[in-house]
Amino acid sequence: MAKELIKITNSFGDTLYGYAWNVKKPKANVIIMTGMQETAERYDDFAQFLNKNDFDVYCVDHYGQGLNIKDKDVPGIWPESGFSKSVKTFGDLENTLLKTGLPVYIFAHSMGSFMAQEYLQRFHERVNKVVLCGSDCANPLLMGFAYRLSKILVPANKRNLPNKTLAGIVTGPFAKAVKNRKTDFDWLSYNTDNVAKYIADPKCGFVATGGFYREFLKGMRRIGKAKFIHKIRPTVSIFVIAGKEDPVGHMGKGPTKLVKKYHRLGVENVSLKIYEHMRHEILNEDNHQMVYNDILEFFNK
Repeated sequence: MAKELIKITNSFGDTLYGYAWNVKKPKANVIIMTGMQETAERYDDFAQFLNKNDFDVYCVDHYGQGLNIKDKDVPGIWPESGFSKSVKTFGDLENTLLKTGLPVYIFAHSMGSFMAQEYLQRFHERVNKVVLCGSDCANPLLMGFAYRLSKILVPANKRNLPNKTLAGIVTGPFAKAVKNRKTDFDWLSYNTDNVAKYIADPKCGFVATGGFYREFLKGMRRIGKAKFIHKIRPTVSIFVIAGKEDPVGHMGKGPTKLVKKYHRLGVENVSLKIYEHMRHEILNEDNHQMVYNDILEFFNK
């Protein structure tokens, strides 16, 4: 089905835009939470696959990304508490979708997966199935240090300016993790066409603002704290997936650690799959159909 433009005015009074892919007789709704410095539009193929299997799909671009870039010269502008506001925006979207009487599932990639981790903590009573893709197990001490550093590096008068220093700290190591790389975005996938399209898209791969990185690190510090993790409902179903050569998850170690942490917390239905010869964007690798089918099987259980 063709995508349609949607907008949501969240509980903070902010209007954000995205896309919906709808079918005539859906059996459930799927919310997609995208990654950092990308767009909802990149999930068109995956959304259409879910449509063919009777799911309605909704994907709202984050603040300062995709359809919500207000200044084309300065993308990546986030408000104060932008991470938690983004999480709560998806909560507002879910509230609306629950009125359809259909269940709501979540697919969350990369930065979106970290938001989904907080979502599991904040909205633990109603979320039932969540896919965490390209994720990691956040270290609250390390993230706390990084957040304090960002407060020093981002004075108030430079909050909405691109910050190459923090960009280098947050994502720089991912590029370096790929030996003999041809571009600094080879870490995204082995699929060279996917990497080329990402580089050619002005709405992808930009250097975000200091305020963005500061709020992102603030959110990352929160999700790893024990007092919040313990709020996750034991009966929720979580499927953690990642590429074996994804530097975001430390080559499979991070997702594995995250699953073990959920098991220790008593979460009953947590599963893990690490895909060989895939990097960060496993939905865009040559063998992505296998990933699609695994996600579909999880949603259909």
